[in-house]
Amino acid sequence: MKLLISVSDDINDFINYAFNNNIAISDIKYKNNNIICCINEVDLNRISRCFNVKVINDYTYKYMIILFKNNLVNILLVMLAIFFFYIITNTIVDISIESNNVELVKKINNSLDNYGIRRISLAKNYIELKDIKNKVLNEYKEYLEWIEIEKIGMTYKINFEQRINKKENKVDGLCDVIADSDGIVSKIKSSSGVILVKVNQSVKKGDLLISGDIKLNDIDKTSICANGDVYANKWYSLSIELPKKYVKKEYSNKFRYNLLIENNNKDYKIFRSRFKLYDTDKSEIISLFGKKLYLLKEYEYKNREYIYEDDTLENRIDELIKEKLELNLSKNERIVSKKVLKKDENDSRIIIELFIIIEKLIGKQIIK
Repeated sequence: MKLLISVSDDINDFINYAFNNNIAISDIKYKNNNIICCINEVDLNRISRCFNVKVINDYTYKYMIILFKNNLVNILLVMLAIFFFYIITNTIVDISIESNNVELVKKINNSLDNYGIRRISLAKNYIELKDIKNKVLNEYKEYLEWIEIEKIGMTYKINFEQRINKKENKVDGLCDVIADSDGIVSKIKSSSGVILVKVNQSVKKGDLLISGDIKLNDIDKTSICANGDVYANKWYSLSIELPKKYVKKEYSNKFRYNLLIENNNKDYKIFRSRFKLYDTDKSEIISLFGKKLYLLKEYEYKNREYIYEDDTLENRIDELIKEKLELNLSKNERIVSKKVLKKDENDSRIIIELFIIIEKLIGKQIIK
């Protein structure tokens, strides 16, 4: 163990004595005709017999224990203050959901409550919030495009975008349903009008699919607004190239706290992060004179490489098909089949040529 000492006797004599007796001294400084340096604890008695020595700082284990005992109350008070500060800054007292859809807000609020997002509760960490968002999206996938949960001070602010129903709004008046693209009819659902096509029938863009004209007999007829969904199979040839390996973000169990000062939209971290890759969750501590102080929680993650297995490769191919064909498939639209025409592999890449059949909604309602 090291001791920091001050020697007030002749400096040269002290240095010569230390050198001749193999006493290690380090961090030497001179102040007011004194020499200040660090020595090993075991050498203190030998030096004290010959020189006037004053121990400035004692870094020994015994000294640290004594120091801890003497300041136990203060240490406990500081620890309690930190604990209560953490509880206060991480307690949620309000949840704000901004939307005019009262029924959907009630549903989302009930789900969030089941997952622990409620008033007078401890804030969730970044990974927990991400998991909760995915669960809520999966639970209400017919109603939500996305949802975001943001902690602002002691409040959770919930924002979401409602999924728009792609079905045409009900139209009063006279209308037909026509094909907006070519294809082979695969499915027909009609609520009004006369269906003029059959399943497996080939249609062209602009063909009349469901008519609003209804014949009552050979002479009389009436006209209504035709309404219905007509789906057709469409086919594509496509070449896809992808790497044999893919990168996946995986979180470790390690996290670190940090402080951040925001001043005029500029951020300054108090400490440099020790993680190479990390995501950050932040909560506001105080705002004063245009400056804000945030408590940061940094979650370490690593990008790990994996080789595509059959199931992951299949899912990735579906994603690339949608990207390349710029498909935005609705609930009832789907990829019917994928036939591999050719597959080439090298050390790092996979090249696949595909013949794809996709079932899409082609019926379009037009007003006469």
